[in-house]
Amino acid sequence: MAKGRADSVGMPEPLGSGGGQCQSSAVGRCRSDGSFQQKNIFASLLILSAICCFIECNDVISSKGDTPSISAKNTVMAVFSPMVKSPGPCKFLSGTRKQNHQCRRDIGLPEAIKEARRLAVTHCEEQFRYDRWNCSIETRGKRNIFKKVYRETAFVHALTAAAITHAVARACAEGRMTKCQCASERKPEATRLAFRWGGCSDNLKHGKRVARNFLELQPRNSDPVTEMLRHDSEVGISAITSAMTDRCKCHGVSGSCSMKTCWRRLGDFNTTAALLRTKYHLAIRKIPVNNKTSRRSASRDYRPRETIYDQLYYFETSPTFCSVTRGRRCLHPDNCATLCCGRGYTTKVIKTLEKCRCRFTNGRCCQVVCDYCEKYEDRYYCK
Repeated sequence: MAKGRADSVGMPEPLGSGGGQCQSSAVGRCRSDGSFQQKNIFASLLILSAICCFIECNDVISSKGDTPSISAKNTVMAVFSPMVKSPGPCKFLSGTRKQNHQCRRDIGLPEAIKEARRLAVTHCEEQFRYDRWNCSIETRGKRNIFKKVYRETAFVHALTAAAITHAVARACAEGRMTKCQCASERKPEATRLAFRWGGCSDNLKHGKRVARNFLELQPRNSDPVTEMLRHDSEVGISAITSAMTDRCKCHGVSGSCSMKTCWRRLGDFNTTAALLRTKYHLAIRKIPVNNKTSRRSASRDYRPRETIYDQLYYFETSPTFCSVTRGRRCLHPDNCATLCCGRGYTTKVIKTLEKCRCRFTNGRCCQVVCDYCEKYEDRYYCK
């Protein structure tokens, strides 16, 4: 009995005991309860660590570009969505870990991405101002053009890649980026006697490199959707390349052009947007193969055979976009018949003032006065 009491007194207080003490007859049960609760705490810590590791590892995997179509899709969606300033290094884009690293390393890149967004959105809306699709990413309800590869999906990927290439190439020439400078263009042999090569050319080569890295367009054996969107993005970059022209400045006495200095300069981005719109209307639909087809045969069917990126491709027939045309302005009644999807339109008479009957003051040169005349214009809006 004495030994039993000594064991009971020397026993440490078990975890979770109600009164903080353990009777001699319940020593085994108290030990079992304490051990069980300790195992529960340990198991909970293991589960929490596993969840944290899964989240972090998943972020690392996506940042390495194992699924580049997701990175490109999210970037293009951010470009055509309302601008929201991000706390990350890309500022105007909530980028992946790889994109954030690029923005942090390359000073001036975030502003170039912002300029690329402005170019893509404004010129896209200008090109499709009187079409059913006016560069909205929504199709109907919560659906958007990125659920499938439509003709519009191909166009916005091409336009975004072209805009990033254009913005970065121009930023290099203007000294707004630290990782690049003016392009070192070789002097054409045919122009040796006509002019001297100089000035500051737009760095198109660096613009292409940044666009491909930022959108993760590196070729790889990937799924058909990724390969298709990569091809369409390369079409946009190729369209920018065709917009390069020579710019020259004359030198000489009294305005003569005895010597010219020339350099390479990108044309206005509206020219590129118009070219891509033509490719949008001429885009070719590729019929997806059966899911049971092997990856090797799928790659042959999905990948374009030509090496020149000159044609846009898509998979699915575009929706009607009738749900996003309410209240849109038409160009004329014939345009309303298509744009308004048969719902009809309303006509509003708008009065504006404009200058008219301009003339020289008292018949003398260089002093012009004008009257202001009222002008009435009919404008049409979809119901």
